[in-house]
Amino acid sequence: MNRSELSELSDKSFDVIVVGAGINGAGAAQQLVSDGYRVLIIDKGDFAAGATSKSSRILHCGLRHLAPGKSIWDFVFHPSKFYLACHNARKSMIARSDISSSMKELVRPFRFCFPIFKDDPYRSWQVDFAFKLLNLLGPHDNSLEYQRFSGENLQKIPFKNWFRDSKQLQSVSVFKDYQFISAARLVVDTIRDAAEMGATVRNYTLMQQSKQLAEGWQLTLRDVLTSEEVMVKTKLILNVTGPWGNRFNQTLKSVIPDKVIGLKGAHIVVKLPEEFSEWGIMIINRVNEPMYFLPWHGMHYIGLNRTPYDGNLDEVKATEDEAEWLLGEVNYVFPQLSLQRKDILYSYAGIQPVTFDASDPQGNREVLVHDLASEGLHNVLMLTGGPIMTYRLIAKQLLKEVSKRCVPTLAKQHPSSGSSEVTKLLRNSRSASVEMNISDEILKKIIVEEQPVSLADILLRRTGIGWDIDQGKSAVPGVATVMAELCGWDEQRKEKEMQLFHQHIKEIYQVQKYWGDSVCD
Repeated sequence: MNRSELSELSDKSFDVIVVGAGINGAGAAQQLVSDGYRVLIIDKGDFAAGATSKSSRILHCGLRHLAPGKSIWDFVFHPSKFYLACHNARKSMIARSDISSSMKELVRPFRFCFPIFKDDPYRSWQVDFAFKLLNLLGPHDNSLEYQRFSGENLQKIPFKNWFRDSKQLQSVSVFKDYQFISAARLVVDTIRDAAEMGATVRNYTLMQQSKQLAEGWQLTLRDVLTSEEVMVKTKLILNVTGPWGNRFNQTLKSVIPDKVIGLKGAHIVVKLPEEFSEWGIMIINRVNEPMYFLPWHGMHYIGLNRTPYDGNLDEVKATEDEAEWLLGEVNYVFPQLSLQRKDILYSYAGIQPVTFDASDPQGNREVLVHDLASEGLHNVLMLTGGPIMTYRLIAKQLLKEVSKRCVPTLAKQHPSSGSSEVTKLLRNSRSASVEMNISDEILKKIIVEEQPVSLADILLRRTGIGWDIDQGKSAVPGVATVMAELCGWDEQRKEKEMQLFHQHIKEIYQVQKYWGDSVCD
């Protein structure tokens, strides 16, 4: 998967150009090339640098889909909503079983608990029913291990006494779920497999101009780093740019109705008392939305809020108001924590792309493939919606739509469903941990084989070190030294790259302080 010179693509023709190298773009490229399509996948930034790497990282069972909204009567009076909820929950359960068994190095199980208070919108029987329904909808090879504790058994929950008003606490449901160790590595591994089957793969490559032909498209591609440009042709364009989808459509045609809306989700990262160690917690916040507390490197990341976002998609970060709101919700559920702004180690935010719905400012949960021929853009498909965990099912859906419009030109192959050799080396059989095994040898393989351009590419999206408690600070000099050796950086360039990484972390991730420092410089 070496990053070749852009000039090598000059005047080449492809069956499909996949624009957007997040999880759904990666999955689509893998599925298409395995079915015999000549594929190019590009991204204007690094692989998984957008929505994928800034999610809540849950390989979730789909419980959220079964929440009926304001009332259980929403499902009673709108059975189509209940059908869609069950459909999405089933897909989540299938994906949970598939990925947890085939990519064990990239996920880990953890205990997820859901407290039920007397003044909550959901009753204990509803939660029991939801888990019975999930068990019926999903495969039977990976149990949810569901239990509900009440009365004296509540003492088995180590942080029970931290909850608000113990008299209001009816019970606590506990189940097994999974957490992605690195959603970005899931993308990289999927793209690696696509490349091994013959896909052309390139990050930091922008579609600059387009021209619709009698059959297909002619595109001008630009290398973001060198400004070099080439022209290529394709039979079909697949827009899987997530929250950037509307903007990309407008590069093909200046006026086109919105198909996607971005919902911003902010997270804060804090250290909680020892009683919370390795426990995940899901609550219903005071605006009747799920909120997650998820264990991570001895910390917990907590989120998220879901608010429509129309700001700069390339500079998304948690605001002070969002951090304060999250702190307020945490302290409402666990008042004894009394968390303050100074307790936030760092924060981050991402944009969830959901299907545009004129009747709902938060869009809807449907995953749709739009044929833009109705907008005058023939042989252009666009994906809206699509969570990380169901990317393999979505890839098959995209293949089905592409195959109606474009015939493959190459032989079929068998895609890999497992982790790459690099991921196996990084994880080193640490199934219960989120730690990565880093060495110079592994770093050299990453640099040579996985197209990293900056320290952020390696620390945040190839190894995940940048999400540690010190935000990767202790690893920066060593990684920079190895990268300088292989990339030909002199000492001045090396120092500049280190400064750029520290600046990136402090600005985009709103770091309160580097672990061990008194304050940020």
